[in-house]
Amino acid sequence: MTDGNDQFGASFLVRHSDPETVVVPDDLGEEERMLVRSVVEFGEREVAPVWDRLEARDPQVVRDLFEKAAELGLFIAEVPEEMGGLDLNVLAITGMCSSPADIGPMGSVIFGHQGIGMLPIVNFGKPDQIERYLAPCMEGEKLSAFALTEPSSGSDAMNIQTRAVLNEAGTHYVINGSKQWITNAGWADIYILFAKVDGEHFTAFIVDRDSEGFSVGEPERLLGQHGSDVSALTLEDVEVPVENVLGEVGMGHKVAFCTLNMGRLKLSASSATGAAKALAAAAVYAGEREQFGRPIAEFGLIQRKLADMAARAWAAESVSYRTAGLVYHALEALGDGGKVSQEVKLGALAEFSAECAMAKVFTSEAYNGLADTALQVFGGYGFSEEYPPARMYRDSRITRIYEGTNEICRLYAQREVFKRWARGALDPKGGTAGSGAAGSGAAGADALSALKSVYWRLASAVAGALPPDQMGEPANQQYLASLADVAIEIFAAESALLRVSKLEGRPDDGAHGLRRSLATLCLDRAVTRIREEAHTILGELFGGDELAGQLGWLEATLPGSGPLLEARAGVAAAMVEREGHLPAMLG
Repeated sequence: MTDGNDQFGASFLVRHSDPETVVVPDDLGEEERMLVRSVVEFGEREVAPVWDRLEARDPQVVRDLFEKAAELGLFIAEVPEEMGGLDLNVLAITGMCSSPADIGPMGSVIFGHQGIGMLPIVNFGKPDQIERYLAPCMEGEKLSAFALTEPSSGSDAMNIQTRAVLNEAGTHYVINGSKQWITNAGWADIYILFAKVDGEHFTAFIVDRDSEGFSVGEPERLLGQHGSDVSALTLEDVEVPVENVLGEVGMGHKVAFCTLNMGRLKLSASSATGAAKALAAAAVYAGEREQFGRPIAEFGLIQRKLADMAARAWAAESVSYRTAGLVYHALEALGDGGKVSQEVKLGALAEFSAECAMAKVFTSEAYNGLADTALQVFGGYGFSEEYPPARMYRDSRITRIYEGTNEICRLYAQREVFKRWARGALDPKGGTAGSGAAGSGAAGADALSALKSVYWRLASAVAGALPPDQMGEPANQQYLASLADVAIEIFAAESALLRVSKLEGRPDDGAHGLRRSLATLCLDRAVTRIREEAHTILGELFGGDELAGQLGWLEATLPGSGPLLEARAGVAAAMVEREGHLPAMLG
């Protein structure tokens, strides 16, 4: 796929990126902003007053709010118009999915239903399934859950043990097995459930809760996400009509992985917002808390924490919207205003599946890392449930696990890059000329070119040492993960720099300097992380004089770090003054 703004999967590693074509949060139009505000206001008006009852999993409160979310239109936002939905574009959906932190315990209920619960029916449902199941889901009459994980198969999703056998009459599949860690399991009316027909054909089914032999276990006691219902499912000779096969027999992997690709994109938006909220909490507290006769925000080590938090939050936002923009531009280029077939939409997601996985890794680790740092800034108070960091710390941790663990996402992303390289879709020699990051000057563009050349040097070394048939061996996963981390850091630093460059083309709102400082800190972090992973790879593959030569080349190629203490102090002061709000150029 090379249409749209001439971007294709993993092309950021080999191509010039024009800042004007990169989507940033500041690009959201009024329609998208209204949707985001509606979710925030829903949280303030409806969710906040019953927060405690939600965390206690009061089923009546959950159902009432679920129905109110339907009235708000959240469940029709992503559904095509011909199915009765609004068919909002990817950017609007990304904005909407940046808001779960604003609705607390209802986030997993609403977006678990709206996303992974409903979209499989939207994307693969037959007309009668859309009428019987999708319509009630859109109206808030039925709640849907996604049931893939099993006690013996989490990341190894294709190795599920649940079995489906066609009965003698040919009217029903008889399903036996179990599922675990299913979000919304206790409240759902229907389940998108995966089983292997005859023990080998991976297939998706729509299963009704009231099916005989179908049972839901007690809710799990979770570290975080209190108020969500995560339970196990048991199926004992459950008869499911053949009409309830979703898609085709043996094609369940398409249902699962297309859903997960979009889920990762949405999770990146949600995680970026969570990171920003952790930053805001820490900045406000640091400006108010006094020790030794002065606010702790004036101490160098706290300033470093606030500055690094701000840079990671800025990069997380930039990565999330840039990834959504890749899909958005691809759809705009292929259809009438983005109105394209479901098949084309799924193809665009598949094209940028590596970026979706990278965005999920970077933003979820930023969220979890910033929650941890916020807790540290609060000190002993952060360890108390009376203050926000405790909940942030608990709630953020799961984001590194669901929608594919970050380990699996790293391996997936790097394998995709290798696959594209092997078939000629990525040409490292085709030019890695900067990224047009004028906002940080020519130095920023040159730095990115240097980082990309480091990536391809490392990738070539790994590819030369490991035969293709050994790439997937468990013992070689560390190479792939290190390469993935290099690529992810490049993607994040470039996204932050491109955002700065794009916004500097607009009237000065007084925050251009702050944005440049944030981008500088993002780049410095990327260089530090890339150096670490490069040393790991090179140290394993080379020795003696050859290793010394490789390391010498590395240090000569990696960009140097400029003065950072002043930049950190300035960013920290700005964050305290702005109460932790990142600079946003609205309109």
